[in-house]
Amino acid sequence: MCGRYSLIHGASEIAARFDVEEMPGWSPRYNAAPTDSMPVVVWEGGRHVRRLRWGLVPFWAEDLKVGARMINARSETAAKKPAFRAAFRRRRCLVVADGFYEWVSRDGKKWPIRVTFGEGELFAMAGLWERWSPEGGDQVETFTILTTDAQGVMEEVHHRMPVWCDPRRWEDWLCCDGADAEGVLEEIQGDFDDSQVSLTPVSRRLNRPGVDEPELWEPVDEPGLPRVRPLK
Repeated sequence: MCGRYSLIHGASEIAARFDVEEMPGWSPRYNAAPTDSMPVVVWEGGRHVRRLRWGLVPFWAEDLKVGARMINARSETAAKKPAFRAAFRRRRCLVVADGFYEWVSRDGKKWPIRVTFGEGELFAMAGLWERWSPEGGDQVETFTILTTDAQGVMEEVHHRMPVWCDPRRWEDWLCCDGADAEGVLEEIQGDFDDSQVSLTPVSRRLNRPGVDEPELWEPVDEPGLPRVRPLK
């Protein structure tokens, strides 16, 4: 499961990291939530970064609202599920982030745990994207984040996690032929190295989607929560 994530790096940093043209009008996000418009790298004759709506809407859907239920796609079944299989074959993407959140329950309260890689560096989550056109309306482009079984330290906070995509696999994931995508995805999932993962319990104010500010990242020390885990 991945229901929130962050991206506070600037447009120039994103462009340099993913070798794309700079995306204008980008503002940092500490608490990106479903239905938000976020930077996603797609392949159309080369890498391009675009703002897509989080929550994939299948091309055959009757209503945009269905996307709120499709913010994640299980990697084990995405190639066959009607909602995702067309995108899995033809429209794979990289979801740009610098952290994501998972929640643990303690004493009836849900506490967010911020998950980062390296020194809070930019990374990519494997995703799928789709185009949807309402009758008589403008086309909307949407995306979903692939998830897999939690590995290593991630098992401390949730049984699922986003599919982290090693930079060496970016091109493979974006460009592979649809028939090979399942094999590439399996290889990507084998690259995960939890020695580069940091876990930090943060403010419960992050539970509210409309709150988006640096103070959300202040570490908290509450009994029963996972301890802050810095890099090894």
